[in-house]
Amino acid sequence: MAFEFDLESSRGVFYTEARQLLGEVESYVLQLEQDPHDTETLNAAFRAAHTIKGSAGVFGLSVITHFVHDLETVLDRVRNGEIAFDGAMSTLVLECRDHISNLVDAIEGGGNAEHVGEDLAPVQSQLTKRLQSYLLDADRSSDSGGATLQDQAASPAVATDALWHISVRLGKSTLCDGFDPAPIFGYLSTYGAIEAIIPVLDKLPAFSDLDPEGCYLGFELRFRTDKSKKDIEEAFEFLTQESQLRILPHQCSVDEFDALVASLPEEEGRALELLEQAGFTRPAPQVQLDQSSAVAERPADAVVNIPVSQKKKAPAKASASSQLIRVPSDKLDALINLVGELVIANAGTVEQAKQMNNVSMLEATSAVAGLIEEIRDGALGLRMVQIGETFQRFQRVVRDISMGMGKQISLDIRGEETELDKSVVEKIGDPLMHLVRNALDHGLETPAEREAAGKPLNGRLGLHAYHDSGHIVIEVSDDGRGLVRDKILKKALEKGIVTPEQTLSDAEVNMLIFAPGFSTADQVTDISGRGVGMDVVKRNIEALRGSVQVRSEAGKGTTFEIRLPLTLAIIDGFTIGVGNSVYVIPLGFVRECLELPSSALVEDDRMDIHYDLRGEFLPCVRLRKVFDVKGPRPKRENIIVVSFGGVKAGIVTDQLHGESQTVIKPLGTLFEQNKAISGATILGSGDVALIIDVPKLIGEVAHITARQSDRLRLVS
Repeated sequence: MAFEFDLESSRGVFYTEARQLLGEVESYVLQLEQDPHDTETLNAAFRAAHTIKGSAGVFGLSVITHFVHDLETVLDRVRNGEIAFDGAMSTLVLECRDHISNLVDAIEGGGNAEHVGEDLAPVQSQLTKRLQSYLLDADRSSDSGGATLQDQAASPAVATDALWHISVRLGKSTLCDGFDPAPIFGYLSTYGAIEAIIPVLDKLPAFSDLDPEGCYLGFELRFRTDKSKKDIEEAFEFLTQESQLRILPHQCSVDEFDALVASLPEEEGRALELLEQAGFTRPAPQVQLDQSSAVAERPADAVVNIPVSQKKKAPAKASASSQLIRVPSDKLDALINLVGELVIANAGTVEQAKQMNNVSMLEATSAVAGLIEEIRDGALGLRMVQIGETFQRFQRVVRDISMGMGKQISLDIRGEETELDKSVVEKIGDPLMHLVRNALDHGLETPAEREAAGKPLNGRLGLHAYHDSGHIVIEVSDDGRGLVRDKILKKALEKGIVTPEQTLSDAEVNMLIFAPGFSTADQVTDISGRGVGMDVVKRNIEALRGSVQVRSEAGKGTTFEIRLPLTLAIIDGFTIGVGNSVYVIPLGFVRECLELPSSALVEDDRMDIHYDLRGEFLPCVRLRKVFDVKGPRPKRENIIVVSFGGVKAGIVTDQLHGESQTVIKPLGTLFEQNKAISGATILGSGDVALIIDVPKLIGEVAHITARQSDRLRLVS
């Protein structure tokens, strides 16, 4: 019972790997649409489907095994040149891929592993008929070719209902490696009938010498099937390297039978006894009249006497994946939390050393801090994943929507290797989906519209990612019709989002599309037009401490620029003081620090000023006014120059405390409306310091600059 529990719990590995392989199948099929003769990609798609089928068989998921077998057979016929890979084939394979994904979800959710659920049964029946129609067409084509009897004898794929003998000796580490041999027999039963099975327990030691984790089993099987030797081998491909597999047809020669007996680990007499119990005896000698006959050579029926691991060459990808270890994300989260607590604890030690003025302790804590920083970077690196996997998912979205809408659209992906925190990747998928679907529906024109506008018939949708100042930038762009200022303003006035008295810049007009319920669509479709998407996009991005901006030119296209932090856990910060409070600015935004000229000190305590930064007008904001700090200003104030999205601004503060590792702690709903704060951290003294939200603060500075430009002063 305990072993069955382990097998059941290990199914989670299958679900994870199956979804990954299904994603690969989708990617391969989309590549084949561009180049149907790419044999390497076709073979990769076949191997992925074959691995899914084999894994499902190992875990006893016959409902998946049966369906994938038909798909695998069709792909194999394509590989052999019997069936052409065209648009209809591509669509069918993608639909089968989706159905397999639904089967995985259903079984993981508690569905029957042996029978299709009522909601999925009609879909599977229809897909199976379409797959089998390809096989029937291929068979008719093959029959019309007039294959000779010699060709049929030399090909194991044209096997009749025949008897086979299978000898299996499991390696001692089989159970330790998490493999259950029992599902193999269930998998074989889908191919034919097991007429006899004889357990081999000769290696079983005395009870006192028994290793409870060791496997001492072997089997002799009599198996009837119309499948080939290659098909039978597939049932055993997941055995460990120590295991041995031998397969021989009952209609074999005396030499082949004797070779099988000699290859078994038991003595000859015992080996013959086991074979006889399974109904396999030495055949009578045969007189071969024609030694050159292809039938007499029987190359397809030769005995298999090699370790399972050497049966077929493993794909190159296997060597790389074998070096990977799957770790649950919650364990990584726990590790990051512990590293964060370690950072806080070390900061407290440094603070104590400073108060004691203990130089030796300060040196020791400095060394510890360096090691902690390396541990922090390493731990955060474990959660970093490439965004390419997220981008690749949109290949299918673009294909399906463009075909459904009669548009010609190509997807241009760049920066796939760009890395960011896994938690960010998981949450950015939905906002990206909204932007992509809106670009496909509203942004890009039909071929007729593009031709009338003098554009190429094929529209372009771009997904581009890159790093910039400690952030990741994701751009979703198209070369479509662009945003129409007058149309957006008209809708905004109708919905009361703006008033006729307001004067808005082009950038502010573009941002109106993120208002709740805003939509310029003339009709509602199943893709967009209800006005419930873009405001959600902005809200979800801001929840990740990110921002979104829009650049558009009528008739030429639109670009949505999303800026996100690389991680949501631990950052490098720059600590500052305002009055009696301490604040932290993420170091990735900081460009330089300057002393505010004395000429500014005689001025009134305004929130906004301008500073001449080497001939460049730098808008600045005083944190004393932002946080309503009472009391006189210090004799010396400082300007911290920050930048975000190509915009520079200055933050005027009282003191500069220096760099520090910052563990980000979320704030409650009380601070949601504060446009200057994004989180909090715990200092070495135990006090709480608020983290400045630089993107929002820069936005406020720009807003003030635009509204009060006549009142701003130059300080030099």
